[in-house]
Amino acid sequence: MTTLYVLDIPEFDDLVRVAREGGYGIRRAGDYVEVTAAGPLELARDAVGARPAIWFAALTGGYSGRLVRLDEDGLRLDEDGPRPDES
Repeated sequence: MTTLYVLDIPEFDDLVRVAREGGYGIRRAGDYVEVTAAGPLELARDAVGARPAIWFAALTGGYSGRLVRLDEDGLRLDEDGPRPDES
């Protein structure tokens, strides 16, 4: 399972909405919104409509899983597991 913890503030409302519409699990956890996926969790910045400063702050609440991508276009977390360079 992959989880993204997003601060429960208005600046992240659109990210949470897009995640919900994408079928990800959403639940409030204290001052955070927990976004969960049974497998990879992937969001596109253009769908969220976030400015870069907000987009790149999406991970400040923490996450579980392996960060595969975070750039100006997208965010992807994969489930933890062996990395390609691990044997």
